[in-house]
Amino acid sequence: MHRLQSWLRNPTLAFAARFNLYAISLAALWTPLGTVLLQQRVGGITPHAFRDTALGIMTFVGIGIAALTEPIAGRISDRAPLPDRRRPFIVGATLLDLLFLLGFWWAPSYGWLFAAYILLQLSSNVAQAAFQALIPDLVRAQERGLASGVKNGYDLLGSIIGLAGVGALLGSGLGEGAALAFIAGMLILGAGVSIPCVPRVSPLPPEERARDLPELVDPRAVPEAFRLDFRAHSAFALATACRFLFLFGMYPVQRFFLYFAQQRYGLQGTGEITSYYFVILILVGVVAAAGTGALSDRVGRLNTLRLGIGFSVVGLFGVAYSPTLLVLLAPGVVMAIGLGTFQAVNWAQLSDFIPGGQEARFYGLSNIAAAGASAMAGLFGPLISWLNGVTSADSYQLAFSLAALLALTSLIPLHWMPAGRRWEP
Repeated sequence: MHRLQSWLRNPTLAFAARFNLYAISLAALWTPLGTVLLQQRVGGITPHAFRDTALGIMTFVGIGIAALTEPIAGRISDRAPLPDRRRPFIVGATLLDLLFLLGFWWAPSYGWLFAAYILLQLSSNVAQAAFQALIPDLVRAQERGLASGVKNGYDLLGSIIGLAGVGALLGSGLGEGAALAFIAGMLILGAGVSIPCVPRVSPLPPEERARDLPELVDPRAVPEAFRLDFRAHSAFALATACRFLFLFGMYPVQRFFLYFAQQRYGLQGTGEITSYYFVILILVGVVAAAGTGALSDRVGRLNTLRLGIGFSVVGLFGVAYSPTLLVLLAPGVVMAIGLGTFQAVNWAQLSDFIPGGQEARFYGLSNIAAAGASAMAGLFGPLISWLNGVTSADSYQLAFSLAALLALTSLIPLHWMPAGRRWEP
């Protein structure tokens, strides 16, 4: 009890709880959009037989293009000759998010929906590039596991709020317009609290920052945004590779769960059912993320990550083979514990190896792994459509089993990972 009270009084915990609040808004946007609303919008404007492929192509292209913008946006935020090089990008990009959400709601055809989705990805990644650099900007290396646990706990809390709100609005019959308005309100709230709650991040020294706007946005500097010396930053590269492989295995179940539940269990009204199911899982993940991020500061990142990967893979196999919706909850909880653990600890691990002054760019490079895995997960759509045509077996069961094996390969980069910090065993 005394240790818990001491942990709660930790000033880093209180500080991280303030400046990470925007994570709630980002998660409240993308979790319900990615698990419910996008599937419903695509399913409503495309033929049933084409819906998996249509969804897969849209997310593969949209997320793939957006992922390439984040290192560029991160470099611009790092080198911006502004009194504050983080908050203006967070607030400005959020305003664009609102415009593109309106386009997402209005889109009368697959092409328009595709365009709105890409633009929303682009603007949101600009905000994320600046926001995710705050932990190495503001927190000492020895306490970044705790701060990362808070950030990822907020990610999961935002997912809960977004899914619960969207599920309730869809269940009440108010429709997708009301659900998107709720998400827009969460974005406005998040941008608003970022102004007083996020400290000003001063510009780099004059010799390291851009001299003016033309130099900052010079297209000839784009290759610099993607440059990574693998020999000098091998640990960062391995942590990023681990992140890609793990998330490549985890994202397909989120992307296609609504269609999976419809086919496997014959459910109707799966939009709200999917929302509430993921709320339960995310609540479990919140606890795992908050506890294991701080734990990894004490016992080391590597073993904690291995534990998270193991839980996730076992849970994902269980989801693939669950015979009923009620049974599905148990492996889902196991998967959520693993996912929450991995996200918190891998984020702290990345921060361990990011050089000073390049935080947003390096996190942008790491996000190519996350967004790239999310984009590649879209390829499971054509795979599922193909399996439906060539086998009588459950196509989602086969696809999710393959995804679990992919997640398991994330153990390979960890084998080569150097300890790199004094607290790593």
